[in-house]
Amino acid sequence: MPAHAQDAASQGEKPEAQEGGLETIVVTAQKREQNLQDVPAAVSAIGGETLRTRGITETSDLMGAIPSLQVTTPYGRTQPNFSLRGISVANEFSASTASPVGVYVDEVYQSFRASHGLQLYDIDRVEVLRGPQGTLYGRNTTGGAISFFTRKPDLGEANGYLTAGYANYDTFTVQGAAEATLVPDILGVRVAGTFAKGDGWQRNVLPGNERDLGTTDTIGGRISIRFRPDPDLDINLKLYAAKDDPWGTAPYAGGQLAGGQDALGYSRYDPQPFLGGRLLRDNEVAVDRVGKNISKSKGIALNIKWDVSDQFSVTSITGYDTGDYINNPDDCDGGPADLCSIGLTSTSKNFNQDLRFSYSNDRLDIIAGLYYGRDKVKTVNYPDFFGALRPLLLGAGLPGSYNNAAIGTPDAIRYIPAFAANPALGPGDAGFCDAIEINPNGFLDARSLIALQTDIAINNTGNGGMGGSFSAGCAGAGAPPFTPILGEQRFDVSRPSKAIYGDVTWKATERLTVAVGARYTQDKVNYLNGSTFLYALDGTTPVVNLIPYSNPYNPNLAPLEQREKANRLTGRINVSYEFADDIMGYLQYSRGYRSGSFNGLAYQGVNQVYYIQPEKVNAYEAGLKTRLFDRRVQLNLAGFYYEYSNHQVTQVVGATTFTRSANGRLFGGEAELAWQVADTLRFDASLGYLNSKYKGNVIDPANPAGPTLNVNGNPFPNAPEVTFQAGFDWDMIDDGTNKLTLRGDASYMGKYYFDPFKNYGQTPCDTPPAGSNITLAGKAITCANPGYWLANARLTYAHDNMSVSLWAKNLFDKYYYTYGLNINVFGYDYLNRGMPRTYGVEATVKF
Repeated sequence: MPAHAQDAASQGEKPEAQEGGLETIVVTAQKREQNLQDVPAAVSAIGGETLRTRGITETSDLMGAIPSLQVTTPYGRTQPNFSLRGISVANEFSASTASPVGVYVDEVYQSFRASHGLQLYDIDRVEVLRGPQGTLYGRNTTGGAISFFTRKPDLGEANGYLTAGYANYDTFTVQGAAEATLVPDILGVRVAGTFAKGDGWQRNVLPGNERDLGTTDTIGGRISIRFRPDPDLDINLKLYAAKDDPWGTAPYAGGQLAGGQDALGYSRYDPQPFLGGRLLRDNEVAVDRVGKNISKSKGIALNIKWDVSDQFSVTSITGYDTGDYINNPDDCDGGPADLCSIGLTSTSKNFNQDLRFSYSNDRLDIIAGLYYGRDKVKTVNYPDFFGALRPLLLGAGLPGSYNNAAIGTPDAIRYIPAFAANPALGPGDAGFCDAIEINPNGFLDARSLIALQTDIAINNTGNGGMGGSFSAGCAGAGAPPFTPILGEQRFDVSRPSKAIYGDVTWKATERLTVAVGARYTQDKVNYLNGSTFLYALDGTTPVVNLIPYSNPYNPNLAPLEQREKANRLTGRINVSYEFADDIMGYLQYSRGYRSGSFNGLAYQGVNQVYYIQPEKVNAYEAGLKTRLFDRRVQLNLAGFYYEYSNHQVTQVVGATTFTRSANGRLFGGEAELAWQVADTLRFDASLGYLNSKYKGNVIDPANPAGPTLNVNGNPFPNAPEVTFQAGFDWDMIDDGTNKLTLRGDASYMGKYYFDPFKNYGQTPCDTPPAGSNITLAGKAITCANPGYWLANARLTYAHDNMSVSLWAKNLFDKYYYTYGLNINVFGYDYLNRGMPRTYGVEATVKF
């Protein structure tokens, strides 16, 4: 949205502005400094001072400030999932998956999603580019790019600031920076840091597990050194580290079976016996285990720019960073029984090098460059499903070495019940649950598992996990009970990438400009050191290998490795025309590319580890940028149409997560308005419209990367049809010494679906489909996430170099969900709630 980017607080100089009008915003979206209104593309920018005055302190706060931007998260505020114009990772929750919205900090690509939210402090500006950025930014920018620019030393007078705050949930925050110029105009150092700690907004009330969840516990620091030995040579070195260590939140599970219950018969909406029969409150959960969502990041970045002449420059951007993500254990059932838990741990090492050459004269702007990047993510996960059975089975006398884990893959299943082979058989028929061997090397006698699944499908209840007549009949026939899934999964993903690119902008006439760019990328995606094994019923003895398969367990089995590569050409053609001094229109074709990936979260069998082809977007866009009425009004319009191939989405089948891909199209439009109503009053607003639809997809059982349900005609996930934002800044008092400013804003997020399967064929959306007694997903998934409004307010009093602010976010305490996942094997929807109302006070002193 139009905003105060590169303001005085950011750059130490006032932006250009016409008296009484809107200021000129300078961005580097096209790798050179330009007036935002001169960039023929959909670009938004927010400056550091505006981020501070609006209280934008984490990535989720950007959602109400940038048109067509949505920010969700499955695990904590530092692992955001960005969506731009409906293009996102959807409900994917693997830290090893690259986002289709590229994230950059000081022009260094950040591949590790788990650390995307760790550097939002002492920011100079944020630039958001909507639409494919396949030329200057490269891979994994099919949706667009978000660039964070931290403040660097300005080599002038020493300066700094300190901000301290206190908010509800007993949350303390401190942020500050100090800058010293060691040699005027030549050498300077800036040190910045952030700290936040507070109690949680969610409370676990299960006896024996009472504690706050969703806590705040963040610390980060950065040292920036700027060395300019010559006016034509500018060297910037940055070292940084950050850690986020909060207690995670528990999901709000919506039961899919009768009475809103899960497969074990629990519902959070029933009276809770351990609470004396009362209901859970909105901020309460009753879960048996929740761990910490730990994210760590540290790195170094070096930016060197050499102005060889007035027309030619060379820029080198080098970055190396490491990251850690630990979410262990995570309660994924939202209830008091040990039904679903998983431990997720990943470490990342990333290197990026971009060498860029720029030439500019009165008619031409030429950029050419070479890029090399490599990221490696090492993952160790600990699936732990149906754990509630363990004490029951051990108590019933089964030995700890026993194994009949519920792994339903071709390698693992040895026996199925006769009624599965002959549906005409029922519990009253002789031999209906006889064992039929289908794989002599398998280990699972699946009769009791299939019987329970059949009972649930018939009766719409798990009966507390005991099932019904099929389960009882199979138990009487001697079918052994199935046992929990407890294992250890390991795999590495290595993604080296190299590219060559060029972009030429030709000012054909005083008003007509033509730009052409291309980028050729060579990517490799390697799935390495893949292995999964299961523990026996005792939870400590390895008993069978799943990836690669070996029964019994073989500790010396060679790990699974798969390697793929892809070469892609992306680029853009842009034609812009300046109709008048402050009115410019443009037409653009661009192509974006997101590298392929492996179905890394699959742990049950080799057949589940497969390659998903790269995404491709062909985008067509037209836009108009205007400043009117003595530059008091700025109105920017954009319309777009995308052809999308291999959109990567997530589907949970059984107790396994699969990455699928599907083709589709989307189109829409955006309007952004900034209006300087008076010298003391400014209004801003944005409106986004989006129409997305999958099409041309075929269900092919032989293609594991394709969807198993029909998605044609369905909208993209996380793609609301309508988004809206409006806000104002009102200087209620401004006498030159004292200033009282009120900021208010409201945003609307329209209805959207969490996954690509829309209503799962259920009409009405909250009833079972034809021929079924149970729903395929709960109504939070199939009936869509309802649209919702959020409102924020901030009152700031400033005097000289000091200011005090009172603020509130989600002012009316709206209850809403931001993330959803269908886990029907356990009979519930996994839902993450958005933040409730927060409010506080903060004080800032500048020096």
